Amino acid sequence: MPPLLRLSGKQILIIGFIMVLFGFLMPWLMILGYVETTFFLSFLTYGVSLTGMILGVVGAAMLGLQRRKKDK
Repeated sequence: MPPLLRLSGKQILIIGFIMVLFGFLMPWLMILGYVETTFFLSFLTYGVSLTGMILGVVGAAMLGLQRRKKDK
């Protein structure tokens, strides 16, 4: 079983939140001039943010399914 599938919905949601937070903070730090803006860093930030959004949706769905099964 892949390692990502061993995580609970809550854990995946937290990982997604951290990734989205990174995707928010890095461009902000680039604009303020604390971090040098590079082509690679810009695409890395975009990719991490997008992956975090996807993981957040998947984690929320898994959490909802776990709670639905728990209520039955």
